[in-house]
Amino acid sequence: MRARARTYDGVVGEPVRFSRRDFLAGVLITGTLSAAATYYAPGGRPRTSVTLNFVTGEDPTGARNLLVAMWNQANPETRIQVDQVGGSTADQRTQMLSRVADGAADVLNLDIINIPLFRQQGHIRPLPLRPDDFLPRTLVPSTDDGEFWAAPFTADVGMLFARGAAGSATVSAPAVPLRTVIDRSVPPGSGQFAGQLGPLSTSTLEAFVVNVLEHVLSRNPAVVEEERNGWPAELEVWLEAVEPLQAACSDGRIVRCDGEDDSRDRFRKGALRFMRNWPVKYRELQVAEDPGIDSSSVLVRALPTGILGGQSLAVSRDCVAPERAEAFIAYLTGEPSQKILASHGLPSTSPAVYADRNLEAFIPHLRNVRGAVETARLRPVHPRYPAYSEVLDRHMRALLDQGSGLTTQFVDELRATLS
Repeated sequence: MRARARTYDGVVGEPVRFSRRDFLAGVLITGTLSAAATYYAPGGRPRTSVTLNFVTGEDPTGARNLLVAMWNQANPETRIQVDQVGGSTADQRTQMLSRVADGAADVLNLDIINIPLFRQQGHIRPLPLRPDDFLPRTLVPSTDDGEFWAAPFTADVGMLFARGAAGSATVSAPAVPLRTVIDRSVPPGSGQFAGQLGPLSTSTLEAFVVNVLEHVLSRNPAVVEEERNGWPAELEVWLEAVEPLQAACSDGRIVRCDGEDDSRDRFRKGALRFMRNWPVKYRELQVAEDPGIDSSSVLVRALPTGILGGQSLAVSRDCVAPERAEAFIAYLTGEPSQKILASHGLPSTSPAVYADRNLEAFIPHLRNVRGAVETARLRPVHPRYPAYSEVLDRHMRALLDQGSGLTTQFVDELRATLS
């Protein structure tokens, strides 16, 4: 068994990325520090110093590292050591499972699709949460047997980025289906829609699966049932929903990009009209000084069938100090911390954040994001979702890359993963 690290390395020296908008984070720091309590034993005696290992994926925004540094400053008796894992969603899941097996994880920042697996295998413990503190949809992947197994940390949902007239982005806009955009606003051969539909590595495979699901659900929401298990429809329903996507890729309406960053770059450099992406990409376009952002002509609208993404925080089964881990999670999911995350472009899981006038001043689509999260569709909330995703990826890539038709084998394999 690997020796458990119990010295504090912190996050000193790690790059934290800021831009001209980070004045808001500075304003919020005071509120967050006041919310981070220093914990004492009964009688006012300082408790024994403990270091908690926080296993998490990458965070290009810098917001997570900022919050960890603030916690460590305010809580010298409960230090947080960040253990960052990298690679694809599958790679991160494997590394996190290894950390848990080695007893080297106290707090886990899980992709929401991995919560059922960690729950089923007994790697995490229930959390005492107040449901009213979170957007209801973000709690669904964490709820099982009447208990909460993870606390929603950041939300995510597919959004439509559209270039329009100057000033249009300041107006709250209704959701628009992807089928409407593709069929009515993107002519054949124009290549004016950027989507994550051309994965070139394992790191972008889950983005591909999510994009496919959003497109086919926009054609027929019954392709995947709304139940927690995501039971797939019959082959005929899939064919009817997926054939327009195949045609749009073949006739040059859609630019098949290799993931979220590739889509963002092509949207910006090529001045494309439309892009499907996550809300944080608006923030990145701000940093890159996209002219559409400066002129308020990039509108971010909800998709009626956007897929819910995000990360949730869980306490490891073998955590050395569960109560302190829960306190750290309560700090990260509290309103002040959530406002800092939102100021860095990450959708909040807290309803209160969406009423903040300061945030809305430079995130004009803030209400659109909340509406999208509240109505988002779920990928199957199932321990074997990774196998489901692999089947969907394999068959849909064959369809779009090679023109291979779907057969009953496709639906049979999907159902077998969820049986």
